[in-house]
Amino acid sequence: MVDQLTSFVLSAYGGRVCKTPHIDALAARGVVFENAYCPYPLCAPSRFAMMSGRLPSRIGAFDNGAEFAASTPTFAHYLRAHGYYTCISGKMHFVGPDQFHGFEERLTTEIYPADMSWTPEPTFGDVAEDDERAYEFGVSTIDTVRDAGPVARSMQIDYDEDVVHHAIRELYARARGDDDRPFLMTVSLTHPHDPYVTTREFWDLHAEAEIEDPRVPHVPVSARDPHSQSLYYHYGQDKCTLTDTDYRRARRGYYGMISYVDSLFGRLMGALDDSGFSHNTVIVFASDHGDMIGERGMWFKKTLFEPAIRVPLIVARPKGLAWRVSMPANLVDIFPTLCDLAGIPPNEISTPLDGHSLVPALDGAGERNPVFIEHIDGGTAAPRVCVRDGVKKLVLSRAYPAQLYDLASDPLELTNLAGTGDPDEVRLTALAEQTWPLETLPETVVSSQIARKLIDKALSTGREERWDFVTRSHNHGANYVRRGDAFPAVERRGYLQYKDERKNL
Repeated sequence: MVDQLTSFVLSAYGGRVCKTPHIDALAARGVVFENAYCPYPLCAPSRFAMMSGRLPSRIGAFDNGAEFAASTPTFAHYLRAHGYYTCISGKMHFVGPDQFHGFEERLTTEIYPADMSWTPEPTFGDVAEDDERAYEFGVSTIDTVRDAGPVARSMQIDYDEDVVHHAIRELYARARGDDDRPFLMTVSLTHPHDPYVTTREFWDLHAEAEIEDPRVPHVPVSARDPHSQSLYYHYGQDKCTLTDTDYRRARRGYYGMISYVDSLFGRLMGALDDSGFSHNTVIVFASDHGDMIGERGMWFKKTLFEPAIRVPLIVARPKGLAWRVSMPANLVDIFPTLCDLAGIPPNEISTPLDGHSLVPALDGAGERNPVFIEHIDGGTAAPRVCVRDGVKKLVLSRAYPAQLYDLASDPLELTNLAGTGDPDEVRLTALAEQTWPLETLPETVVSSQIARKLIDKALSTGREERWDFVTRSHNHGANYVRRGDAFPAVERRGYLQYKDERKNL
Protein backbone atom coordinates (compact mmCIF):
# COMPACT_ATOMS: atom_id res chain seq x y z
CA MET A 1 0.00 0.00 0.00
CA VAL A 2 1.12 3.54 -0.74
CA ASP A 3 -0.11 6.90 0.51
CA GLN A 4 -1.93 9.63 -1.42
CA LEU A 5 -1.49 8.22 -4.94
CA THR A 6 -4.23 9.27 -7.32
CA SER A 7 -4.80 6.73 -10.04
CA PHE A 8 -5.01 8.95 -13.13
CA VAL A 9 -1.27 9.71 -13.16
CA LEU A 10 -0.27 6.05 -13.62
CA SER A 11 0.26 4.59 -17.08
CA ALA A 12 -2.10 1.75 -16.18
CA TYR A 13 -4.83 4.36 -15.71
CA GLY A 14 -4.10 6.53 -18.74
CA GLY A 15 -1.26 8.70 -17.44
CA ARG A 16 1.31 9.71 -20.05
CA VAL A 17 4.13 11.32 -18.04
CA CYS A 18 4.95 9.44 -14.83
CA LYS A 19 7.52 6.67 -15.28
CA THR A 20 6.51 3.50 -13.41
CA PRO A 21 7.85 0.41 -15.23
CA HIS A 22 7.41 -2.01 -12.31
CA ILE A 23 3.81 -0.99 -11.57
CA ASP A 24 3.15 -1.15 -15.33
CA ALA A 25 4.49 -4.72 -15.39
CA LEU A 26 2.21 -5.71 -12.51
CA ALA A 27 -0.78 -4.18 -14.30
CA ALA A 28 0.11 -6.03 -17.49
CA ARG A 29 -0.07 -9.42 -15.76
CA GLY A 30 -2.83 -8.66 -13.26
CA VAL A 31 -6.35 -7.33 -12.94
CA VAL A 32 -6.68 -3.55 -13.00
CA PHE A 33 -9.74 -2.13 -11.28
CA GLU A 34 -10.32 0.98 -13.31
CA ASN A 35 -12.82 2.55 -10.92
CA ALA A 36 -11.50 1.79 -7.45
CA TYR A 37 -12.23 4.16 -4.58
CA CYS A 38 -11.06 4.80 -1.07
CA PRO A 39 -13.73 4.78 1.64
CA TYR A 40 -12.54 8.14 3.06
CA PRO A 41 -10.06 10.68 1.61
CA LEU A 42 -7.85 10.71 4.71
CA CYS A 43 -5.12 8.32 5.85
CA ALA A 44 -6.23 6.69 9.13
CA PRO A 45 -9.97 6.30 8.47
CA SER A 46 -9.33 4.85 5.02
CA ARG A 47 -6.75 2.36 6.31
CA PHE A 48 -8.88 1.27 9.27
CA ALA A 49 -11.79 0.71 6.88
CA MET A 50 -9.62 -1.32 4.51
CA MET A 51 -8.35 -3.53 7.31
CA SER A 52 -11.78 -4.04 8.88
CA GLY A 53 -13.93 -4.21 5.74
CA ARG A 54 -16.24 -1.62 7.32
CA LEU A 55 -17.11 1.98 6.48
CA PRO A 56 -15.02 4.28 8.71
CA SER A 57 -17.98 5.83 10.53
CA ARG A 58 -19.24 2.37 11.50
CA ILE A 59 -16.07 1.67 13.48
CA GLY A 60 -15.65 5.19 14.92
CA ALA A 61 -12.83 6.12 12.52
CA PHE A 62 -13.97 9.70 12.12
CA ASP A 63 -10.57 11.39 11.72
CA ASN A 64 -6.80 10.89 12.03
CA GLY A 65 -6.98 10.96 15.82
CA ALA A 66 -9.60 8.23 16.14
CA GLU A 67 -8.71 5.05 17.96
CA PHE A 68 -8.72 1.84 15.97
CA ALA A 69 -10.37 -0.36 18.59
CA ALA A 70 -8.58 -3.59 19.46
CA SER A 71 -11.97 -5.33 19.40
CA THR A 72 -12.44 -4.60 15.68
CA PRO A 73 -11.57 -7.73 13.67
CA THR A 74 -9.26 -7.25 10.68
CA PHE A 75 -8.24 -9.42 7.75
CA ALA A 76 -4.96 -9.99 9.60
CA HIS A 77 -6.89 -11.54 12.51
CA TYR A 78 -8.76 -13.88 10.20
CA LEU A 79 -5.76 -15.00 8.19
CA ARG A 80 -3.67 -15.48 11.33
CA ALA A 81 -6.46 -17.53 12.93
CA HIS A 82 -6.46 -19.71 9.80
CA GLY A 83 -2.77 -20.55 9.94
CA TYR A 84 -1.09 -17.60 8.20
CA TYR A 85 1.99 -15.80 9.44
CA THR A 86 1.01 -12.12 9.30
CA CYS A 87 3.43 -9.21 9.39
CA ILE A 88 3.52 -5.55 8.48
CA SER A 89 6.40 -3.35 7.44
CA GLY A 90 5.50 0.33 7.33
CA LYS A 91 2.71 2.66 8.30
CA MET A 92 -0.90 1.84 9.00
CA HIS A 93 -1.66 4.91 11.13
CA PHE A 94 -2.79 2.78 14.07
CA VAL A 95 -4.08 4.98 16.90
CA GLY A 96 -4.47 3.39 20.33
CA PRO A 97 -2.66 0.93 22.57
CA ASP A 98 -3.11 -1.96 20.13
CA GLN A 99 -0.35 -1.49 17.57
CA PHE A 100 -0.70 -4.92 15.91
CA HIS A 101 -4.39 -5.49 15.03
CA GLY A 102 -3.86 -9.10 14.08
CA PHE A 103 -0.32 -8.85 12.72
CA GLU A 104 2.00 -11.30 14.42
CA GLU A 105 5.03 -9.13 13.73
CA ARG A 106 5.74 -5.46 13.05
CA LEU A 107 9.02 -4.76 11.34
CA THR A 108 9.14 -0.95 11.66
CA THR A 109 7.79 1.83 13.82
CA GLU A 110 4.99 4.18 12.73
CA ILE A 111 5.77 7.47 11.04
CA TYR A 112 2.90 9.34 12.78
CA PRO A 113 1.67 9.50 16.40
CA ALA A 114 -0.17 6.52 17.88
CA ASP A 115 -1.92 8.71 20.46
CA MET A 116 -5.05 10.85 20.07
CA SER A 117 -3.23 14.17 19.69
CA TRP A 118 -4.38 14.53 16.09
CA THR A 119 -8.03 14.63 17.14
CA PRO A 120 -9.52 17.78 15.55
CA GLU A 121 -11.52 20.35 17.48
CA PRO A 122 -14.95 18.86 18.28
CA THR A 123 -16.96 21.22 16.12
CA PHE A 124 -18.33 21.30 12.62
CA GLY A 125 -18.17 24.48 10.61
CA ASP A 126 -16.96 26.07 7.42
CA VAL A 127 -13.67 27.93 7.40
CA ALA A 128 -13.91 31.48 6.07
CA GLU A 129 -11.36 34.01 4.85
CA ASP A 130 -11.14 36.08 8.03
CA ASP A 131 -11.18 33.19 10.50
CA GLU A 132 -8.30 32.89 12.92
CA ARG A 133 -6.80 29.46 12.34
CA ALA A 134 -4.44 27.82 14.77
CA TYR A 135 -2.30 25.07 13.29
CA GLU A 136 -4.18 21.78 13.50
CA PHE A 137 -1.84 18.86 14.08
CA GLY A 138 -1.89 16.39 11.23
CA VAL A 139 -3.12 18.89 8.64
CA SER A 140 -1.05 19.59 5.55
CA THR A 141 -0.40 23.26 4.90
CA ILE A 142 -0.39 24.80 1.47
CA ASP A 143 3.01 26.45 1.91
CA THR A 144 4.64 23.01 1.71
CA VAL A 145 3.65 22.94 -1.98
CA ARG A 146 6.40 25.50 -2.50
CA ASP A 147 8.93 23.15 -0.88
CA ALA A 148 8.77 21.03 -4.04
CA GLY A 149 12.21 20.22 -5.40
CA PRO A 150 15.16 17.83 -5.17
CA VAL A 151 16.57 16.89 -1.76
CA ALA A 152 19.35 14.50 -0.83
CA ARG A 153 17.21 13.08 1.98
CA SER A 154 13.87 13.57 3.70
CA MET A 155 11.94 12.07 6.61
CA GLN A 156 9.76 10.14 4.18
CA ILE A 157 12.76 8.73 2.32
CA ASP A 158 14.29 7.65 5.63
CA TYR A 159 11.07 5.88 6.52
CA ASP A 160 10.37 4.12 3.24
CA GLU A 161 13.97 2.94 2.85
CA ASP A 162 13.58 1.38 6.29
CA VAL A 163 10.23 -0.17 5.36
CA VAL A 164 11.49 -1.85 2.20
CA HIS A 165 14.80 -2.91 3.77
CA HIS A 166 12.99 -4.75 6.58
CA ALA A 167 10.39 -6.23 4.25
CA ILE A 168 13.08 -7.63 1.96
CA ARG A 169 15.07 -8.94 4.91
CA GLU A 170 11.93 -10.67 6.21
CA LEU A 171 11.34 -12.37 2.85
CA TYR A 172 14.87 -13.78 2.82
CA ALA A 173 14.59 -14.81 6.48
CA ARG A 174 11.44 -16.77 5.71
CA ALA A 175 13.08 -18.36 2.68
CA ARG A 176 16.02 -19.49 4.86
CA GLY A 177 13.90 -20.49 7.85
CA ASP A 178 11.81 -23.52 8.69
CA ASP A 179 8.45 -21.78 9.19
CA ASP A 180 6.44 -23.20 6.31
CA ARG A 181 3.19 -21.41 7.10
CA PRO A 182 1.66 -19.35 4.27
CA PHE A 183 2.20 -15.66 4.93
CA LEU A 184 0.50 -12.30 4.58
CA MET A 185 2.97 -9.44 4.34
CA THR A 186 1.67 -5.88 4.26
CA VAL A 187 4.24 -3.37 3.02
CA SER A 188 3.01 0.17 3.46
CA LEU A 189 4.92 3.22 2.21
CA THR A 190 4.42 6.87 3.12
CA HIS A 191 5.25 8.14 -0.40
CA PRO A 192 3.97 9.92 -2.47
CA HIS A 193 2.36 11.93 0.37
CA ASP A 194 3.18 15.64 0.33
CA PRO A 195 5.54 17.52 0.63
CA TYR A 196 6.50 16.97 -2.99
CA VAL A 197 10.24 16.44 -2.58
CA THR A 198 12.42 13.63 -3.88
CA THR A 199 16.03 12.89 -4.69
CA ARG A 200 17.67 14.38 -7.74
CA GLU A 201 17.64 10.96 -9.43
CA PHE A 202 13.85 10.91 -9.46
CA TRP A 203 13.36 14.66 -9.81
CA ASP A 204 15.37 14.54 -13.05
CA LEU A 205 13.32 11.67 -14.48
CA HIS A 206 10.67 14.16 -15.57
CA ALA A 207 11.65 17.38 -17.32
CA GLU A 208 9.69 20.46 -16.33
CA ALA A 209 8.48 20.80 -19.92
CA GLU A 210 6.89 17.34 -19.66
CA ILE A 211 4.67 18.27 -16.74
CA GLU A 212 1.16 18.79 -17.98
CA ASP A 213 -1.21 21.43 -16.67
CA PRO A 214 -4.11 20.31 -14.50
CA ARG A 215 -6.90 18.76 -16.55
CA VAL A 216 -9.34 21.12 -14.84
CA PRO A 217 -7.70 24.55 -14.55
CA HIS A 218 -7.80 26.76 -11.47
CA VAL A 219 -11.37 27.60 -10.46
CA PRO A 220 -11.74 31.00 -8.78
CA VAL A 221 -12.61 30.59 -5.13
CA SER A 222 -15.89 32.48 -5.53
CA ALA A 223 -16.95 30.05 -8.29
CA ARG A 224 -16.24 26.90 -6.27
CA ASP A 225 -18.89 24.87 -4.48
CA PRO A 226 -19.28 25.90 -0.81
CA HIS A 227 -17.29 22.99 0.63
CA SER A 228 -14.37 23.60 -1.75
CA GLN A 229 -14.37 27.23 -0.64
CA SER A 230 -14.12 26.16 2.99
CA LEU A 231 -11.34 23.71 2.16
CA TYR A 232 -9.39 26.51 0.46
CA TYR A 233 -9.20 28.36 3.78
CA HIS A 234 -8.83 25.17 5.83
CA TYR A 235 -5.51 24.50 4.09
CA GLY A 236 -4.47 28.15 4.35
CA GLN A 237 -4.38 28.63 0.61
CA ASP A 238 -5.42 32.26 1.04
CA LYS A 239 -2.14 32.87 2.91
CA CYS A 240 0.10 31.54 0.16
CA THR A 241 -0.11 32.58 -3.49
CA LEU A 242 0.96 29.78 -5.81
CA THR A 243 2.34 30.54 -9.26
CA ASP A 244 2.18 28.41 -12.40
CA THR A 245 5.80 27.48 -11.68
CA ASP A 246 4.80 26.29 -8.20
CA TYR A 247 2.13 24.09 -9.76
CA ARG A 248 4.56 22.53 -12.24
CA ARG A 249 7.28 21.98 -9.64
CA ALA A 250 4.86 20.37 -7.20
CA ARG A 251 3.49 18.03 -9.85
CA ARG A 252 7.03 17.27 -11.01
CA GLY A 253 7.97 16.40 -7.43
CA TYR A 254 4.85 14.24 -7.10
CA TYR A 255 5.71 12.32 -10.27
CA GLY A 256 9.28 11.88 -9.03
CA MET A 257 7.99 10.50 -5.73
CA ILE A 258 5.78 8.04 -7.59
CA SER A 259 8.74 6.89 -9.67
CA TYR A 260 10.62 6.42 -6.40
CA VAL A 261 7.71 4.30 -5.12
CA ASP A 262 7.95 2.29 -8.32
CA SER A 263 11.66 1.67 -7.76
CA LEU A 264 10.99 0.45 -4.21
CA PHE A 265 8.21 -1.78 -5.50
CA GLY A 266 10.62 -3.17 -8.09
CA ARG A 267 13.15 -4.00 -5.36
CA LEU A 268 10.45 -5.74 -3.37
CA MET A 269 9.29 -7.77 -6.38
CA GLY A 270 12.89 -8.74 -7.12
CA ALA A 271 13.35 -10.01 -3.57
CA LEU A 272 10.05 -11.91 -3.77
CA ASP A 273 11.35 -13.65 -6.87
CA ASP A 274 14.86 -14.27 -5.51
CA SER A 275 13.47 -15.72 -2.28
CA GLY A 276 11.41 -18.22 -4.24
CA PHE A 277 7.95 -17.00 -3.29
CA SER A 278 6.76 -15.27 -6.47
CA HIS A 279 5.35 -18.44 -8.03
CA ASN A 280 2.58 -18.74 -5.43
CA THR A 281 2.09 -15.22 -4.06
CA VAL A 282 -0.82 -12.89 -4.80
CA ILE A 283 0.18 -9.22 -5.11
CA VAL A 284 -2.27 -6.43 -4.23
CA PHE A 285 -1.20 -2.86 -5.02
CA ALA A 286 -3.34 0.01 -3.70
CA SER A 287 -3.30 3.50 -2.21
CA ASP A 288 -5.19 4.74 0.83
CA HIS A 289 -6.57 7.79 -1.04
CA GLY A 290 -5.61 10.19 -3.81
CA ASP A 291 -4.41 13.78 -4.15
CA MET A 292 -5.89 16.74 -6.03
CA ILE A 293 -2.34 17.85 -7.08
CA GLY A 294 -3.58 21.21 -8.35
CA GLU A 295 -6.71 20.04 -10.15
CA ARG A 296 -9.30 22.86 -9.94
CA GLY A 297 -6.67 24.77 -7.98
CA MET A 298 -7.09 22.30 -5.10
CA TRP A 299 -4.45 20.30 -3.23
CA PHE A 300 -4.16 17.25 -1.02
CA LYS A 301 -7.40 15.50 0.01
CA LYS A 302 -10.57 15.87 2.18
CA THR A 303 -12.69 16.44 -0.91
CA LEU A 304 -14.93 14.02 -2.78
CA PHE A 305 -13.80 15.00 -6.27
CA GLU A 306 -12.33 12.08 -8.22
CA PRO A 307 -8.59 12.82 -7.93
CA ALA A 308 -8.81 12.64 -4.12
CA ILE A 309 -10.89 9.46 -3.88
CA ARG A 310 -10.06 7.40 -7.00
CA VAL A 311 -7.15 5.09 -6.25
CA PRO A 312 -5.15 2.41 -8.02
CA LEU A 313 -6.14 -1.17 -7.21
CA ILE A 314 -4.25 -3.91 -9.03
CA VAL A 315 -4.40 -7.60 -8.11
CA ALA A 316 -2.04 -10.10 -9.71
CA ARG A 317 -2.22 -13.85 -9.11
CA PRO A 318 0.58 -16.16 -10.27
CA LYS A 319 -1.54 -17.77 -12.99
CA GLY A 320 -4.54 -15.48 -12.92
CA LEU A 321 -6.27 -13.55 -15.67
CA ALA A 322 -4.85 -10.28 -16.93
CA TRP A 323 -7.69 -7.93 -17.71
CA ARG A 324 -9.42 -4.70 -16.73
CA VAL A 325 -12.53 -4.38 -14.57
CA SER A 326 -14.71 -1.32 -15.09
CA MET A 327 -17.21 -1.95 -12.30
CA PRO A 328 -16.61 0.22 -9.23
CA ALA A 329 -14.66 -1.26 -6.32
CA ASN A 330 -13.64 0.02 -2.89
CA LEU A 331 -10.77 -0.62 -0.49
CA VAL A 332 -13.27 -2.21 1.94
CA ASP A 333 -13.47 -5.02 -0.63
CA ILE A 334 -9.89 -6.04 0.18
CA PHE A 335 -10.85 -7.77 3.47
CA PRO A 336 -13.34 -10.24 1.96
CA THR A 337 -11.12 -10.67 -1.11
CA LEU A 338 -8.08 -11.72 0.93
CA CYS A 339 -10.19 -14.08 3.03
CA ASP A 340 -11.65 -15.57 -0.16
CA LEU A 341 -8.20 -16.01 -1.71
CA ALA A 342 -7.00 -17.66 1.51
CA GLY A 343 -9.82 -20.18 1.29
CA ILE A 344 -11.66 -19.03 4.40
CA PRO A 345 -15.32 -20.08 4.01
CA PRO A 346 -17.77 -17.14 4.16
CA ASN A 347 -19.70 -18.83 6.96
CA GLU A 348 -16.58 -18.62 9.14
CA ILE A 349 -16.48 -14.81 8.84
CA SER A 350 -18.70 -13.60 11.66
CA THR A 351 -17.82 -9.93 11.15
CA PRO A 352 -20.43 -7.80 9.35
CA LEU A 353 -18.73 -6.42 6.25
CA ASP A 354 -19.44 -3.47 3.99
CA GLY A 355 -17.17 -4.86 1.27
CA HIS A 356 -17.60 -7.68 -1.26
CA SER A 357 -15.09 -10.24 -2.45
CA LEU A 358 -13.49 -9.28 -5.75
CA VAL A 359 -12.48 -12.86 -6.55
CA PRO A 360 -15.40 -13.28 -8.99
CA ALA A 361 -14.15 -10.17 -10.80
CA LEU A 362 -10.61 -11.61 -10.81
CA ASP A 363 -12.08 -14.66 -12.54
CA GLY A 364 -13.83 -12.60 -15.19
CA ALA A 365 -17.28 -12.37 -13.63
CA GLY A 366 -18.72 -10.56 -10.63
CA GLU A 367 -21.77 -8.43 -10.03
CA ARG A 368 -21.97 -4.66 -9.79
CA ASN A 369 -22.23 -3.16 -6.32
CA PRO A 370 -22.45 0.52 -5.36
CA VAL A 371 -19.46 2.03 -3.58
CA PHE A 372 -19.62 4.35 -0.60
CA ILE A 373 -17.20 7.12 0.43
CA GLU A 374 -17.43 9.55 3.32
CA HIS A 375 -15.66 12.64 4.61
CA ILE A 376 -16.17 13.88 8.15
CA ASP A 377 -12.93 15.49 9.34
CA GLY A 378 -11.83 19.09 9.00
CA GLY A 379 -13.03 22.04 6.93
CA THR A 380 -16.61 20.87 6.69
CA ALA A 381 -19.87 22.09 8.26
CA ALA A 382 -21.36 18.58 8.31
CA PRO A 383 -20.43 15.06 7.21
CA ARG A 384 -20.31 14.63 3.44
CA VAL A 385 -21.06 11.27 1.88
CA CYS A 386 -20.80 9.88 -1.62
CA VAL A 387 -22.39 7.00 -3.50
CA ARG A 388 -21.29 5.76 -6.89
CA ASP A 389 -23.45 3.22 -8.67
CA GLY A 390 -22.67 2.50 -12.29
CA VAL A 391 -21.64 5.77 -13.92
CA LYS A 392 -23.57 8.07 -11.61
CA LYS A 393 -22.03 9.64 -8.53
CA LEU A 394 -23.90 11.55 -5.82
CA VAL A 395 -22.37 13.70 -3.07
CA LEU A 396 -24.77 14.45 -0.24
CA SER A 397 -24.63 16.51 2.96
CA ARG A 398 -27.04 18.22 5.28
CA ALA A 399 -24.96 21.42 5.05
CA TYR A 400 -24.20 21.71 1.34
CA PRO A 401 -26.07 21.48 -1.97
CA ALA A 402 -26.12 18.01 -3.52
CA GLN A 403 -23.78 17.19 -6.40
CA LEU A 404 -24.59 14.61 -9.05
CA TYR A 405 -22.28 13.68 -11.91
CA ASP A 406 -22.43 11.34 -14.87
CA LEU A 407 -18.85 10.07 -14.94
CA ALA A 408 -19.27 8.48 -18.38
CA SER A 409 -20.09 11.72 -20.16
CA ASP A 410 -18.49 14.08 -17.64
CA PRO A 411 -15.42 12.39 -16.09
CA LEU A 412 -13.98 15.71 -14.92
CA GLU A 413 -17.15 16.55 -12.96
CA LEU A 414 -17.83 19.86 -14.63
CA THR A 415 -21.65 19.68 -14.80
CA ASN A 416 -23.66 19.21 -11.62
CA LEU A 417 -26.88 17.39 -12.50
CA ALA A 418 -28.41 17.67 -9.02
CA GLY A 419 -31.79 19.36 -9.10
CA THR A 420 -32.23 18.90 -12.85
CA GLY A 421 -34.72 16.05 -12.57
CA ASP A 422 -32.21 13.27 -13.22
CA PRO A 423 -34.01 10.08 -12.11
CA ASP A 424 -30.89 8.66 -10.47
CA GLU A 425 -30.74 11.47 -7.91
CA VAL A 426 -33.73 10.16 -5.95
CA ARG A 427 -32.44 6.59 -6.04
CA LEU A 428 -28.91 7.46 -4.94
CA THR A 429 -30.17 9.84 -2.26
CA ALA A 430 -32.29 7.06 -0.79
CA LEU A 431 -29.30 4.71 -0.89
CA ALA A 432 -27.11 7.25 0.92
CA GLU A 433 -29.74 7.89 3.59
CA GLN A 434 -30.09 4.14 4.16
CA THR A 435 -26.32 3.87 4.62
CA TRP A 436 -25.55 6.84 6.89
CA PRO A 437 -27.52 8.36 9.80
CA LEU A 438 -26.94 11.88 8.51
CA GLU A 439 -29.16 13.52 11.14
CA THR A 440 -27.40 12.00 14.16
CA LEU A 441 -23.88 11.40 12.83
CA PRO A 442 -22.54 14.89 13.72
CA GLU A 443 -23.48 14.43 17.38
CA THR A 444 -21.82 11.01 17.42
CA VAL A 445 -18.63 12.44 15.92
CA VAL A 446 -18.45 15.41 18.28
CA SER A 447 -19.06 13.18 21.32
CA SER A 448 -16.19 10.95 20.24
CA GLN A 449 -13.87 13.91 19.68
CA ILE A 450 -14.72 15.49 23.05
CA ALA A 451 -13.96 12.21 24.81
CA ARG A 452 -10.69 11.75 22.92
CA LYS A 453 -9.59 15.32 23.65
CA LEU A 454 -10.10 14.66 27.35
CA ILE A 455 -8.28 11.34 27.25
CA ASP A 456 -5.38 12.82 25.31
CA LYS A 457 -5.06 15.70 27.77
CA ALA A 458 -5.11 13.32 30.73
CA LEU A 459 -2.59 10.89 29.25
CA SER A 460 -0.17 13.71 28.43
CA THR A 461 -0.29 15.02 32.02
CA GLY A 462 2.24 13.71 34.53
CA ARG A 463 3.91 10.40 33.67
CA GLU A 464 3.41 9.86 29.99
CA GLU A 465 3.00 6.37 28.57
CA ARG A 466 3.32 6.48 24.80
CA TRP A 467 1.60 4.04 22.49
CA ASP A 468 4.08 4.57 19.64
CA PHE A 469 5.36 1.18 18.55
CA VAL A 470 9.08 0.64 19.02
CA THR A 471 10.74 -2.23 17.22
CA ARG A 472 12.76 -4.65 19.28
CA SER A 473 16.14 -3.29 18.19
CA HIS A 474 15.52 0.33 17.21
CA ASN A 475 14.03 3.52 18.56
CA HIS A 476 13.17 5.76 15.63
CA GLY A 477 10.78 7.98 17.56
CA ALA A 478 12.96 11.08 17.22
CA ASN A 479 13.03 10.78 13.43
CA TYR A 480 9.30 10.68 12.83
CA VAL A 481 6.20 12.60 13.92
CA ARG A 482 5.15 12.30 17.55
CA ARG A 483 2.92 14.15 20.01
CA GLY A 484 3.13 17.91 19.74
CA ASP A 485 5.01 17.90 16.44
CA ALA A 486 3.78 19.99 13.53
CA PHE A 487 4.50 17.45 10.84
CA PRO A 488 5.50 19.98 8.12
CA ALA A 489 8.23 21.12 10.56
CA VAL A 490 9.42 17.54 11.09
CA GLU A 491 9.39 17.03 7.32
CA ARG A 492 11.60 20.09 6.87
CA ARG A 493 13.90 18.97 9.67
CA GLY A 494 14.41 15.77 7.70
CA TYR A 495 15.45 17.50 4.46
CA LEU A 496 19.12 17.21 3.58
CA GLN A 497 19.82 19.56 0.73
CA TYR A 498 22.40 18.70 -1.92
CA LYS A 499 25.81 20.23 -1.27
CA ASP A 500 25.58 22.67 -4.16
CA GLU A 501 22.29 24.00 -2.82
CA ARG A 502 23.26 24.27 0.85
CA LYS A 503 25.58 27.21 0.22
CA ASN A 504 22.63 29.17 -1.22
CA LEU A 505 20.52 28.74 1.93
